Amino acid sequence: MPLTQNEILNNTRAVLKQVPFRTNFERENFVYSVASGPRLLVSLCQEMEFLNSELEKATTDWQKQIVLNEMNIVNGRIAELQAEIGTDVATAVEEAEPQFWVEELARKAAVEALTQNVTTENMAQMLKLPAELYEQTISRCQTFLNVINKTTRIAERKANLANVDTSEE
Repeated sequence: MPLTQNEILNNTRAVLKQVPFRTNFERENFVYSVASGPRLLVSLCQEMEFLNSELEKATTDWQKQIVLNEMNIVNGRIAELQAEIGTDVATAVEEAEPQFWVEELARKAAVEALTQNVTTENMAQMLKLPAELYEQTISRCQTFLNVINKTTRIAERKANLANVDTSEE
């Protein structure tokens, strides 16, 4: 006998109620990894504003609870960062800026090198850095490229070995 609309929705909502707003994997790799230190603190505070807007858009209690759970998890990370950074966030952000830009521009340069799509914008940004930071950016970019290259070669070797048919030998 076919189910009613409410029966179907009750079934699917029972599944959805079990799914978090984000998985731990997603949070660790795509939310927390955008920056570190003071920049991460600022980013997570901005993320909290986004989550708050999601909470306001939620129409059911279970949707609100899922977003609220995520807000509490992110708030826990914010509290950890505040304890590390202290109360003078503005000074901490200023002090961390040089290293943030070295990492940010190096990552962009590495992606551009890998995709063979170099932009004048990123290079122009890099050239605005003091000479010492420019050198660090180039070194960091090369480190990213070396790690990516090595990891790719290892993965390719594993894939090639996995594709070898040993039954014919």
